[in-house]
Amino acid sequence: MRESSQEITQLCESWRAKLADSTKDEPIEAKATWKQAASISFVLRAGAETAVAAHFVMPGTLEPPGSLIERGLDFCEATRALVNVTRALNITHAFVTDLYRSYLYDVRADELLLHADAPADFDRDFVDVLSRADIERGAVAEVRRQPRSYAARQLRQWCRHWCAHLCAEGQALPEETAFLAIDRLLVLGFLLDHNVLTRTQWDLRKHLGDLIALAFSGNPAGCGQQLTALFRDLWQQWNAGLFAPAPLLEDVLAKDTIAVPLLKEFALLSRTKFTIATILESFNYGEPAEKARVRMVPEATKEREIYLAKCTLDTIDSARVEIDVDEEGYRAIFQWFDRLVALYERLEVQSEAQAAREPVPEDLDLLAWAERDAAKPKALADKHHHAAERGLTIYYATARQLRTARLMLYLHLISRYHQSKEPFARFPNLDDTFKARQGVLKAGRNWANQPMSNHTEESEVV
Repeated sequence: MRESSQEITQLCESWRAKLADSTKDEPIEAKATWKQAASISFVLRAGAETAVAAHFVMPGTLEPPGSLIERGLDFCEATRALVNVTRALNITHAFVTDLYRSYLYDVRADELLLHADAPADFDRDFVDVLSRADIERGAVAEVRRQPRSYAARQLRQWCRHWCAHLCAEGQALPEETAFLAIDRLLVLGFLLDHNVLTRTQWDLRKHLGDLIALAFSGNPAGCGQQLTALFRDLWQQWNAGLFAPAPLLEDVLAKDTIAVPLLKEFALLSRTKFTIATILESFNYGEPAEKARVRMVPEATKEREIYLAKCTLDTIDSARVEIDVDEEGYRAIFQWFDRLVALYERLEVQSEAQAAREPVPEDLDLLAWAERDAAKPKALADKHHHAAERGLTIYYATARQLRTARLMLYLHLISRYHQSKEPFARFPNLDDTFKARQGVLKAGRNWANQPMSNHTEESEVV
């Protein structure tokens, strides 16, 4: 290790001049956990807000960026470790090079900004960003970001690659079951930044972090069994129907030869890929009509608006809005879920105001209080839960539409609970939420299962 360190120290001298000929350079002390990944590291400072950790590793350590990007990945094992180290040091950017291949990351966004497969690419793309003058003027912060569609294409490529791989390994595994494994990982990736599963002695980040550490260890035996056990926990402890037992899938994922590379690549994806917008955009492929459903902006529906406006405390528990994703697209799920929750919130304010006006008998005991609480609409108790379980009916025409709509509802539910900070006990039961579209839904129907006074027609599929 000492000889390697001396060798790379000599190689780094000329490169340091390219990066930042500055007395602001500070050496970073190597920690035991990453000495093998980084031999020489410096901090290149540009004022209080921007700093670049420059990590020099031995030649041949880094994978070619081009091959990673072709596989839909954002990191190799070495760059992931060094970006994590940089984040722990609260440094905004990380430059990693083995003097042949180079990477530049926005550490806070967990995003790959620039890459070079050869020194000529470095001279073309990096020098005007990492020189002392350019760092001091903030050039790193000005590096052009890739559009969301780029990350979505990469994510789609990765998902489809692993779906094909799972189907090849499990000879009787249907494609839709293989995609179920991918959807589970997408939910886990989203939960890492929107963790609502907070319960004593149950820590998703620790469970998943330990599992990924095992996958990267020298002895990853049992990784597949632990992955399927985590899925089982999410089903049993959190009622996550997406993780309900699927024996054919579990048989494949329990194999370490499948689970280890799958988890390692999962860890090498940027967090920017695990956003609702990017995940939804990753479904923007195939037939034009299906691509349109991904991008479609939901329109205001006068009949729905009238229906919701007429809902009262007496009728709200049975009120239900119907969505046809085949005609309205996937974003309609977000819009009408939020409208239902907003309606519940409005009626809750009305209920509280009504209760405040009513006199409270002096002899009111605990049993009577409990009866008063039980009389309140159930929709007001857990608004997000009720909206998903009782407030929506989502029609789909194909297995792909069901998959996409279900995944989007899961992610939106998690997002709403995360934003509201409301306690999360379990995922709602979505068995009655999704229904197969048997034909053309009747135009002009009342869009709800409960008929109103001026809408006597029942909702139906014809």
